[in-house]
Amino acid sequence: MLHHYRYKVINENGKYVSGKMSAENPSELATVLRATGLEMVSFKEEKQAAGSFLDRVKPKDLIMMFVHLEQLEKAGVSIVDSINDLRETADSPKIKNLMHEIYESIKNGNLFSESLAKHPEIFSSTYIGLIAMGEKTGNLANSFNSIIEDVKWNTDIKRKTKKATTGPIFGIFMMFAVMGVMTSVVVPKVTGFLKMQSIALPFVTTSLIAFSDFMKNNWYFIIFSIPIFWSLLKILARNQEMALRIDDLKLKIPIIGPIMRKIDAAKFCQFFSMTFKSGLGVLECLEASSSTIKNKAMRRSITVVKQQVSDGQSLAKSIALTGYFPNLVVRMFKIGEESGNMESALLNIKFFYDREINDSIDKLVGMIQPALTLVMGGMIGWITIAVFGPIYGTFSNLK
Repeated sequence: MLHHYRYKVINENGKYVSGKMSAENPSELATVLRATGLEMVSFKEEKQAAGSFLDRVKPKDLIMMFVHLEQLEKAGVSIVDSINDLRETADSPKIKNLMHEIYESIKNGNLFSESLAKHPEIFSSTYIGLIAMGEKTGNLANSFNSIIEDVKWNTDIKRKTKKATTGPIFGIFMMFAVMGVMTSVVVPKVTGFLKMQSIALPFVTTSLIAFSDFMKNNWYFIIFSIPIFWSLLKILARNQEMALRIDDLKLKIPIIGPIMRKIDAAKFCQFFSMTFKSGLGVLECLEASSSTIKNKAMRRSITVVKQQVSDGQSLAKSIALTGYFPNLVVRMFKIGEESGNMESALLNIKFFYDREINDSIDKLVGMIQPALTLVMGGMIGWITIAVFGPIYGTFSNLK
């Protein structure tokens, strides 16, 4: 088991240098540092929470790392020399530390894939499996290229998702803030004047007063209800069956559900194509690709597909029976099975869904903004009619 250490060393120039590194024990830490010309003075083990310094390897650094390894692999440089070169030239300190640990692990007799497997917080089991397959077939460059494309695709999906959520979330927050101020501060002051008058208030006004009183008396419940509801969902999700039902319901949410379904379907197809291209069998591809699906209900359906395929049923039919994958995915799997060109058929899905997901996210953003404007306009219109209607009626009676 790897432990995380903060150390202080003396370099070749006699200067004190501090840093961080992972090792199985202090002896290994001292050996690794000494191998690079550093003499350890002191060390301290750090308890690393999720999101530690090794967890936070940026996608762009990961891409540059695999691009570097891919180019040197194509040039005929051994993986050990490539890693040694990367640990000396990488711009990112995290990548340097990571490459240093992997270099020492390989020198101790481990394979590259086994060395990566010691860092599951950085490298997924699918990436490790692709590299292990590349080591067997002697085509590591192809594995590196597949990983680069996947990291880029995932980064792009995260960027699009952030684009779809950041603006609307800010808009919703502002809407509730404005509504809170209007109903708890502005409206009570104005309606207080109307209550003092000897006039019959219309329903639109009395309903506004009732709504304002409710907001004033229950604001704390309204504010804390969302985090309480979120925490309750988290607690329920600890139960596997409940987690499956919650994820199944997520896919049925209008507009958002289909986008989530398309993203997971596209990820599944891309990884299936990558692993199939690497030479894995269909069952192994299903196993590896299922780990890329975030939705638990969809992921469990792949387990059922795997069982059905092992029993002799066609892959396309098994996927269709899950009910989670769009017809396009089923059709392309069927074409891939019939033509024997699965990789090309699944690449068509990726090309189509890249555009489809973009369009869906743009459509979602385009719908939320007018909806927020409509709600805000409706609220202001309600307040205007409720307040000025009785006042206007009073002036009319005076005439």
